[in-house]
Amino acid sequence: MFILNKNIGLFYTLISVVCASLMVIVVRLLSETVNIQSILFYRGFFGFILVVLFLFKINKQQLRTKRIHIHFVRSVINAFALFFWFSALSTSTLSEVSAIGNTAPIFATLLAIIFLKEKIFLSRFFAIILGFAGVLIIMQPGFANISTGYYYALLASILWGMLVVFLKDLSKTENFFAVIFYFQLSLFLFFGLFFFNKIELLNQKEFLWILLMAIFGNLSQIFYFQALKYKDVSFVTPFEYLRFVLITFLAVIFFSEIPHLTTYLGSLIIFIGIIMISLDKKIISKRFDFTFKN
Repeated sequence: MFILNKNIGLFYTLISVVCASLMVIVVRLLSETVNIQSILFYRGFFGFILVVLFLFKINKQQLRTKRIHIHFVRSVINAFALFFWFSALSTSTLSEVSAIGNTAPIFATLLAIIFLKEKIFLSRFFAIILGFAGVLIIMQPGFANISTGYYYALLASILWGMLVVFLKDLSKTENFFAVIFYFQLSLFLFFGLFFFNKIELLNQKEFLWILLMAIFGNLSQIFYFQALKYKDVSFVTPFEYLRFVLITFLAVIFFSEIPHLTTYLGSLIIFIGIIMISLDKKIISKRFDFTFKN
């Protein structure tokens, strides 16, 4: 018990990684018979239902907020990120998409330099260069036909990089459950409004897959936020890279997808860039260190 308590942050991180990886596999399986618009709508709908069930277990005061507009903007950006991410998962090799998806911290650093006027230190510069080099190695522009899914994955990563700023700001005043609640509510309403005429009815098997996807998605967020209560992001971020390893392994088992050597090389270079950012305490303390209101 002492060992578990001492490493509870690591435990939460690993559970979050496993849940996120399993959600990716479920999305790919669903995309074989269900369109992306329907998957996104049901992801929002069942995700919201699962969150509502927790309302009976928490103090309703935790949902009070005076910053609903910030929640809304963050949710809209996240909705677009999910749209591009799910589109990437349904159209390209999972290992490559996963590797490109891991560039979000690098994009967050680049966006902070551009829009927040943060100073450009040598370590940050090299981290950004390594991130883009890794992506180029995976995509192989000029040497191979570039999958549309790679562009989707890049767009998702850029948007996730933007979300870091919003999440950092929300963490100062909001309970983490409120962040999840308003995200799921906005997701459900957003996709329901824009994809209403494209939503397909599900058979029993698809319904169960959708439910699993929502469960894995919600648990991944909850355990990630819990991990940040015990460990800082400089600790959590490198372990999140295990998603690439797990997704690659599961993709081989479920879909017989064998990654190219360039995928491993590019992902390793991206990982080195992420490590450089994780070791930069100034970046971590300013932008990635979330302490949610209780």
